[in-house]
Amino acid sequence: MNFPEQPSSKQWAALTFGGEKIAEVWFKTEGEPWALRFRIPQNSFQIPGVGQRLTTENLLKAVAIAPEEVESWRHGGVSHSGLNGSNPQLRIPLPQPPPDVLHLDIDVHLKPPPQAVAPRESRELEMALARWQDLEARWKGILGLEATLDTLRISMEGVRAELEAALKRVLTPEEKLHALAADVSQWTKAKSRLHHALPKAREFIHRATWAKGTPERKRLDELFKNPMGAPMPVPQMDQVLEELEVLRKDQQLLSAQGVTVSQECKAISADVQGALRRLQSNAAARASKKRGATGAKGKSI
Repeated sequence: MNFPEQPSSKQWAALTFGGEKIAEVWFKTEGEPWALRFRIPQNSFQIPGVGQRLTTENLLKAVAIAPEEVESWRHGGVSHSGLNGSNPQLRIPLPQPPPDVLHLDIDVHLKPPPQAVAPRESRELEMALARWQDLEARWKGILGLEATLDTLRISMEGVRAELEAALKRVLTPEEKLHALAADVSQWTKAKSRLHHALPKAREFIHRATWAKGTPERKRLDELFKNPMGAPMPVPQMDQVLEELEVLRKDQQLLSAQGVTVSQECKAISADVQGALRRLQSNAAARASKKRGATGAKGKSI
């Protein structure tokens, strides 16, 4: 028979011997295109002259399938390989099922012809390659996010240095002498915000540096630096996709945090520098005015 053209069964088909039904067959069981099942009732083994004829080979011949077409078959929990039709078990009478079992089921898997296997394998390979290319594109996107994080980290290191220098800055004796109390108060208030900004800057720098050294990230880096010759199995690609998505989301969150912290730190640094410049400018003006007044007083005497 031309098995590929055989439609899937919707009901059991009877197999007869001497006009009496001795077995039934179901083509393409469970939607499998190269499988069929025989079912032999318990009472068939009791029919005179039938028991010895109930072999796997004879059942196959009854539906016009040659033993050479069989890849494997199974019954009673035991599997057999077809061996291109040379397996002697094909011609040994099948065992009668236990008394409390109504039927003996024989599941047969046929060998799909090469022309049926090749297109399927080709499609699977194409799908796997497309999936791998998608993973590579996602990895390149992550590398782009890492480059942005590196830029943010370098910028933040500069801002941190400015904040630390501003925190350590003290007024000179002349500035203390001539500065307005309001200017000193404003500068001190602005400096107090540095104690809240500096830990945020340091934390971001630490996290951005550590992010590239995690075991998960290193493993992905090695994977895409040294890809395998053939696409990996689908379950493994699913795992890689999940790891990429976790890494991408973590980097996006870290990048957003970096932007927020950078803006906050720069604004605080600008406030501190601005308050200091006002203090210095007003102090210098007062010092100059005092020196002018002292000079004028000396001349008048």
